[in-house]
Amino acid sequence: MTAHSRNAPSTINVGETAIYANLLALADRLAEAANLAAEAAAASKNGKQNLAVGTALAIDDLLAQSKCLYDAAIALHRHANRE
Repeated sequence: MTAHSRNAPSTINVGETAIYANLLALADRLAEAANLAAEAAAASKNGKQNLAVGTALAIDDLLAQSKCLYDAAIALHRHANRE
């Protein structure tokens, strides 16, 4: 699937752009999850178990979002290869 801009002579591959956007968002979510895991580990090391677990709970939502973004990127790739 492509789109043409009136001002640009080049062609934009919408599928590739969408895959890139999903993978970029995936990387962002996973980096945020990694940061939260490090914060949770530090809290746990300092004996603050409630803070550690509370911090880690936010990772669940980030992982669910990550799975959706991954699935979208893979689906877009598979669809593009069928055309």
